[in-house]
Amino acid sequence: MSRSWAFALPVAAASFALVPAPVSACAVCGCGDATLTSMGAEAPYQGRLRVSLEARYREDAIGREGENRIVLQEGRLDAGVSWAPHERFVGLVSAPLLYRHVTYVNLAERETVGLGDAEIRGKVLVYRDRPFGARHLFSTTLGVKLPTAPSAEDEDGAPLPLELQPGTGSVDPILGLSYATFQGDWSGYASGHAYFALPGRGGDRSSSSLRLSTSLQRQLIPAFALRLGLDTRVDARGTEDGRAAADSGGFIGFVTPEVLVQPTEELVLVATVRLPAVNALAGHHDESAIVGLAAAVDF
Repeated sequence: MSRSWAFALPVAAASFALVPAPVSACAVCGCGDATLTSMGAEAPYQGRLRVSLEARYREDAIGREGENRIVLQEGRLDAGVSWAPHERFVGLVSAPLLYRHVTYVNLAERETVGLGDAEIRGKVLVYRDRPFGARHLFSTTLGVKLPTAPSAEDEDGAPLPLELQPGTGSVDPILGLSYATFQGDWSGYASGHAYFALPGRGGDRSSSSLRLSTSLQRQLIPAFALRLGLDTRVDARGTEDGRAAADSGGFIGFVTPEVLVQPTEELVLVATVRLPAVNALAGHHDESAIVGLAAAVDF
């Protein structure tokens, strides 16, 4: 795993080096909610601007060992900005920078650095039980994933399998629902997001997917919290050259422990490990644990 950590640690270090300096006002506590939240799970307080960076490392492998297996090692740095122009609406724009190392069955290797697919989302709060210090929040999300990632090719110039591409090559709608509850030192979050893959480059279609997340958080002290989550993904079969793509589709579930730390009033740091607990992906497709470090700053 020495190569793995060689990829992951520089990306993680860069994420913290690029975090903007915090300002003097407390955007969260000033609105009556001191619960530590990560990007996307926060309550929509009017005027809140949040900037985030998240570094992640993962491995992915597709194909039969000794025949056509391709192994991907990927370091990912996601930059995001969210803004709440209204107390019931949050807009979010995110874009990833990817470092990818691919090893082919013949042991040839290739490294690339480039953009992944950017996303634009709008989150609308449809219900809150009270104006201040809400205990229950229901929201809906509409968004789109844009084909900003280039096509990835093997050493002979042929496209990599759809599941190993840095993006879908298509404009994909996103529809989501979420629920958050805040009960003193305890909080919970549940969400479901559907990604509808449309035909992309050359008419190929990547896998549409349904992604479900649930988590329970315990805030031990005002500046420190622990969270345990379950993240699952159900993928449809993709299509290549008019046929069902090999090694695509299926189900995978991750157990996700997280640590949240608030070193200053405006800065929240999150360390995450997603551990694959159930892998029922179709064909020969293996995904590793995902290690992540994130920082979010409120203005």
